[in-house]
Amino acid sequence: MSDAGWFAVAVALLILCLALGFRRWGGRDLGPSGEGMAAKFVLVSTAIGGLLGAPFWWLDLPPSFAWDLPPVASRMLAAAAFAFGLAGVLVLERPSEPRTRLYLLLIVIYLLPLAVAVLLLHLDRFDFAAPVTYGFFAVVIVLVAGALAALARGAADNGAPERPGPAVSLWFYVAGILLGLWGIALFLAPTTAFPLVFNWARDPLTSRLIAAMLFTIAAAFMLSRHDAGRARLSLAFAGSYGVGVVGACLMNASAGLPVPPLYAAGFAAVAVVSLLLLVAVAERGRTGRPGA
Repeated sequence: MSDAGWFAVAVALLILCLALGFRRWGGRDLGPSGEGMAAKFVLVSTAIGGLLGAPFWWLDLPPSFAWDLPPVASRMLAAAAFAFGLAGVLVLERPSEPRTRLYLLLIVIYLLPLAVAVLLLHLDRFDFAAPVTYGFFAVVIVLVAGALAALARGAADNGAPERPGPAVSLWFYVAGILLGLWGIALFLAPTTAFPLVFNWARDPLTSRLIAAMLFTIAAAFMLSRHDAGRARLSLAFAGSYGVGVVGACLMNASAGLPVPPLYAAGFAAVAVVSLLLLVAVAERGRTGRPGA
């Protein structure tokens, strides 16, 4: 089948899954920021699109993305897509205004800097004869515009939130700063000749794609330090991405391809610490006992 044929199949599958998603979540009260069809479309389509796209990018299928990615970067993109999908489902299943706004903010933080960089610096990387290119730009425009419009409504006053424990707050502060600095450096200086950190120095667009997820996780952590509901969402978001990055590195190793050691070690730590704290926070919420 041609690339256009596969793209048509993917679009049809996405439409079907979106219809099922709206059937389940379309009537939910997602808070003031999630009111209206446009905001719900952003929330549902990001969740469904992430879960649906992740397997294709994990398999590194060339027609599935707007530019060619190295295998480990394609699988890291799949991990990011799955993390957004999982976080979206968690928001839709247990909605609250703070969690809805956090998710919308993460969509903007992830996509908007990347979109600006593409328009200013990287349009030459796109094949405008390929349908997936137009799909990429359509997704970015719709999600960013829809998320910004929803956020512009302003937040409802939900009172003082339950606070996470000191271990979670400390983890968010330390990891948030480190990941934020790492992501910003990778985004602003992607061609730096220091492969431990700048693993795709010859491919600055891919470097910026990876960097976007680093500072998105950093933002999630920093915005969740004082809200236990947001903390659970951010821990699941970061933990699932960390597991995916480690899996991507293991896939490279099994194929005899280079493994980025800092990414493997760093995100193994992110996965382990985040998921352990998520279990502790969930247990604290279930029993009402003080804890992490």
